[in-house]
Amino acid sequence: MRLSNSAKHSPPTSLFEAFVDSGSPYCYFYASIGKAIGIKVESGIKDSLGGIVKGSLSDVFFHDVTLYVGADIVKIKAAFSDGLSVAGILGRTGFFDHFIVTFDHSGIPPCFDIQRIGRA
Repeated sequence: MRLSNSAKHSPPTSLFEAFVDSGSPYCYFYASIGKAIGIKVESGIKDSLGGIVKGSLSDVFFHDVTLYVGADIVKIKAAFSDGLSVAGILGRTGFFDHFIVTFDHSGIPPCFDIQRIGRA
């Protein structure tokens, strides 16, 4: 996947991997990814996050970004943090509300399929 800064119409990042997490309420990314696309991370809407961050809680800052998943492009609100333990988390708001994810555990290795939800 890739990200770009919706406000500045920046070119998208290089490809990077993110975890698909149906338990996550939002999409979260390393702060350095936001900074690389011209976002002043700390100027966003502040919240806190626990569980998937280093330490008990970490500050996160929400911004509007463009998410590129394969050939699909969607505008989402995502949070950025220095405390994430992975480069990206794709959660319910921002990812699962735009894509259907089907997991197939019968194969070796298991795999999944992502399908864009059609909007009228």
